[in-house]
Amino acid sequence: MKFYVSCDMEGIAGVTLREQLVRGEPLYEEARRLLTLETNAVTDALLDAGATRIIVKDAHGSGFNFIPELLHPGADYVMGATRVENRFPGLDKTFDGALLIGYHAMGGTPLAVRDHTMTSQGWQSLRLNGRPIGEIGLDGLLFGLEGVPVLFVSGDDKTCAEAANELPGVVAYETKTALGRHAALMKAPQRVRSELQAAVRSAIENVNYPKPLRLDGPYELTIRFLHTEQADARRYDGITAERTDGLTAVYRSDHITGLLAAAF
Repeated sequence: MKFYVSCDMEGIAGVTLREQLVRGEPLYEEARRLLTLETNAVTDALLDAGATRIIVKDAHGSGFNFIPELLHPGADYVMGATRVENRFPGLDKTFDGALLIGYHAMGGTPLAVRDHTMTSQGWQSLRLNGRPIGEIGLDGLLFGLEGVPVLFVSGDDKTCAEAANELPGVVAYETKTALGRHAALMKAPQRVRSELQAAVRSAIENVNYPKPLRLDGPYELTIRFLHTEQADARRYDGITAERTDGLTAVYRSDHITGLLAAAF
């Protein structure tokens, strides 16, 4: 069995502050360790469930947050920045499923830890074909292009609720109960790593996997920016890219990867 694991950082156990998420901040090194150890727990669980091939993607910020020396030797790792049209290098139709670890809720979600969509510095929200969407939904669609279902999602309780709404049949595990953007009722990281392993094994051993996420085109993606200067910096042709007000841009395409490449 082959599995693809995408790891973000905001939903990792013990993480709740901006200072834990940004390179150079005093708490960042501690959060890197928490991320790496939680990722290793997932790899252990997949191997115990019979995985023969695991690719793990560092999907937070720069894409270089794992501590390489501490990584589990049973997986291969995608580290560093990749373009959105190649967001998951090495993914193909032979993979049995995907897991989204340490994810966060979409921008604008009330009382969620570090809610945002793709960037916390530039965008308020995204809508795809008129419907709000976050990174869980977007990544689910990208895995779905290869016919690969998302089997498992972990993060705070708001993330898990979003996953259940976006990905019917997915198994979700709560690492914390969000109390606000920088506050949560935390489980101890050691407890989370133990419970996470059991939850992952349960998801993999489920005989009824969810279906891959699909959405037929044409596609229209609406970006709501934080500031007008961010919208000013974009180019618009009035057809495939259009500015509809001071803070909003709309992108159109018949292909989801082309749409995301143009917009991101």
